[in-house]
Amino acid sequence: MAEAVISALMEVIFQKTVSQYLEEYGFLNGTKKEMRNLQSTLSTIQAVLEDAQDRQVTEKALKNWLMKLKDVAYEADDLLDEYVIEALRYKEIHENIEIQGCIIDEVRYFFSQSNPVVFCYKMGYKLKEIGDRLDAIASERFKFHLRDKIINQTDPSFGRLQSDSYLLKSEVFGREEDKEKIIKLLTEANTCGDVSVIPIVGMGGLGKTTLAKLAYNDERVENYFERRIWVCVSEDFDVKRLMRAIIESATGNRCDLLEMEAIQRRIQELVMGKKFLLVLDDVWNDDHEKWERLKNSVRHSSEGSKILVTTRNEKVALIMGTISPYHLEGLSEADCWSLFQQRAYKYGKPEELLELLAIGKEIAKKCRGVPLAAKALGSLMSMKRQKTEWLSVRDSETWKLMGDEDGILPVLRLSYDHLPPHLKQCFAYCSIFPKDYWIKKENLILLWMAEGFIQPCQRMLPEEIGNKYFNELLWRSFFQNVTKDSDGNIMECKMHDLVHDLAKSVAGNDCSTVELGRQVSITAGTRHLSMVCDDRFFEIPKALRNAQKLRSFLLLFGRRKITRVSHTFILSLKSIHALDLSGTGIKKLSKSIGTLKHLRYLNLSDALIKKLPKSICGLLYLQTLILMHCNRLEKLPEDMRKLVNLRHLNIYGCGSLTRLPHGIGKLSSLQTLPIFIVGKEPAQNIAELQSLDLHGELEIKNLENVTDPRCAKDANLKEKRNLQSLRLKWEHVDEMNVRENVERVVESLQPNPELKKLHIENYMGVKFPSWLMNLSLANIVELSLIKCQRCSQLPPLGKLPALEVLTIDGMDAVMYICNDSNENSGINNFASLKQLSLKNMANLLGWSIVEGSDTLPHLKKLICEDCPELFHLPNIPSIESLEMNGCSSKLLKMVTKVSSLSNLMISGFLDLISLPRGWVRNNTHLLSLEIRDCPKLRFLSGELRSL
Repeated sequence: MAEAVISALMEVIFQKTVSQYLEEYGFLNGTKKEMRNLQSTLSTIQAVLEDAQDRQVTEKALKNWLMKLKDVAYEADDLLDEYVIEALRYKEIHENIEIQGCIIDEVRYFFSQSNPVVFCYKMGYKLKEIGDRLDAIASERFKFHLRDKIINQTDPSFGRLQSDSYLLKSEVFGREEDKEKIIKLLTEANTCGDVSVIPIVGMGGLGKTTLAKLAYNDERVENYFERRIWVCVSEDFDVKRLMRAIIESATGNRCDLLEMEAIQRRIQELVMGKKFLLVLDDVWNDDHEKWERLKNSVRHSSEGSKILVTTRNEKVALIMGTISPYHLEGLSEADCWSLFQQRAYKYGKPEELLELLAIGKEIAKKCRGVPLAAKALGSLMSMKRQKTEWLSVRDSETWKLMGDEDGILPVLRLSYDHLPPHLKQCFAYCSIFPKDYWIKKENLILLWMAEGFIQPCQRMLPEEIGNKYFNELLWRSFFQNVTKDSDGNIMECKMHDLVHDLAKSVAGNDCSTVELGRQVSITAGTRHLSMVCDDRFFEIPKALRNAQKLRSFLLLFGRRKITRVSHTFILSLKSIHALDLSGTGIKKLSKSIGTLKHLRYLNLSDALIKKLPKSICGLLYLQTLILMHCNRLEKLPEDMRKLVNLRHLNIYGCGSLTRLPHGIGKLSSLQTLPIFIVGKEPAQNIAELQSLDLHGELEIKNLENVTDPRCAKDANLKEKRNLQSLRLKWEHVDEMNVRENVERVVESLQPNPELKKLHIENYMGVKFPSWLMNLSLANIVELSLIKCQRCSQLPPLGKLPALEVLTIDGMDAVMYICNDSNENSGINNFASLKQLSLKNMANLLGWSIVEGSDTLPHLKKLICEDCPELFHLPNIPSIESLEMNGCSSKLLKMVTKVSSLSNLMISGFLDLISLPRGWVRNNTHLLSLEIRDCPKLRFLSGELRSL
């Protein structure tokens, strides 16, 4: 990681030497010469870095030179950080003096050690010292005969790559025959009288997991087995963890059982008498006793049950298998070529491709049938247009290193070597996470930002640039197994084991993962550290106090037992940029957190703290403060407005938080603020939102405290085009003046037309605002109207063209969903609606005030709960999931008219005696049926036999 860090770090350091704050407030006085010398040295070193990078693989002395350079570069970065922080602090004091006219602060500051004159005088010595050390290192370049080179930049068209489906899936080539053989082994009768174990063996990157998935998801296998279970094992063969994973995969729910006896009993309940398939993916364990313990847990199943194992180790296959291992071979040259060219020639012009085809075939041939190598190199070559670039890869010396499994790493390294420096360090940083860890995309980008890996661009936000970096690495196959939310946004990803090995290889000592319970040893050069905890340990090891160069420290997994983070430990983190203490049991955070002047990222999610120390407001570099689900948090520090670089303040799920500090609106960089609590005091006015360019979601609570429509208008919601979700909530609305003004207030809270999700709760107006009635929000996808009890008429919801999810709950005055004949006419009515929930509607009589044959053509899920007067709903020809609770028995007749149901739940029908005829016979695809709380139900339809 050394050469990648240095190249990118040099640019970061250079940007700090020309900081506007240093120039604006005279902080360069007395140090201009040292700054110019430092800039010159940085340029000199940058010019030879690419040559050093190319040669350091084979020249150990050059590698040591880069390591020495990296250490000094980090020190220079920290030093300039302090310089800029002091300028920011002076800027804050200067602005307070201008606003408040308080000369005392200025006098106090003049006589402090932070006096600009004194500070610059001291800084001059430090800059000269660090500059001399860099000069000495730079002069050593001559003995290595390093040549000046221009750092390669990415192709300008690269940033325009689409980040849609093809980024996430690639076709499988050449595995049809292997798939058929595995399916045959899975579906043939057992010969051993026990659960059969089928091992798939092959070196990393051959596609063992892909083959297992092909078989697992084949329709024949789905029909053959009554229960299918998939467990990713990896290197940690912890029997209890794997047994829990089996339960979670089989049930789809989290397993909180702690005792082995209870876990064993639950597994037996799940497999007893059932023919199951259990896939154990990526097994490394060769401990026969552990394997037998796990295997014994799934006995007592039906004959024909199978366990499919994927492993790189022949010994593991022989220990676990009941039949001979299935040895997976590499792809044929033709299939390997097909996989390579699918990626490599995606963006080239026809005339360019012709001369590159022959070279591409030679490169694909050198991949030796390893799909991972073909895919990675295909992605790499798609970015290259020049014939010379293709020839350079074809003729690379790296190919000579490819022999056994370890030889794949050099081939993958080719892809890494062709990354620009900023992507190299972003990729290498990912080795801080353990293998098979689900990496949250948004969090990863925030960590990259905290570490200074994001190169600034005037036209793009750092988060947008980070998203681009992520997609570039994803396209080049450094990430895989992405998961998406309901809107199609990527949420999480993993790294292939071999890719993770590559990341660890290039990161070297810079990144490390340690496990509590094992001997903790941290090298002096470690900069980024994650710690995997378990329930046996109660504090952070003292050995970490010596790791004073750490820039990242992340606690992962079972960390709730850690109830204290010592003052001494925090003070040792002098250079920390990112600190993740989420999920810990700490109740109080030491005020020494305020000494971490370089801190950009602090995650305290799910901690037990009641308040934050005031000193946190001195962290002028802080960009991200995550407090999600800190249920006991009662208040935030009053001076948070001083966090001038804060971009993300996530207080989602902080239920005990009743007010926000004054001045939130002054945080001009703030993008994430999921909850805004309106207070009664003028200092907590909703107008604080005016200048904030918020992204994502926003919930505005206690809107009853907004009595002046002008203040609501000043919130400027209409101009917040980056908001995707808005929740408007009133709490206590009994006062008459609140009711009188509420309609005018909500009228002034008009959102931007680009809004996708809207939730209105406890609104006590008689009518909805015009911006909802006149369809100004044409892009709304999800709409929830909750407890708007005085509104008798709903907006013309059927005319919202993008509406997919609609929830109407607790609206007592509503009698019909559609109140206008014009609204209920036309084939495009509710054209996109997929999910509908009608709850607690005491007076709802029907769908439309105008009788007719209404249809919801694309509705997939319907929930109807506590609507006792509702007797009729529109035709729902595509319905798949139906839940009815506490409704009229007459409503059940509609079930007989549908034939597409897969899930049906009926409850709370107090007068139901028998089920309607035809309701099961018509729904031949019914998979799940639940009937409860129907006390008068005497007999079930004979049609149940057909299920």
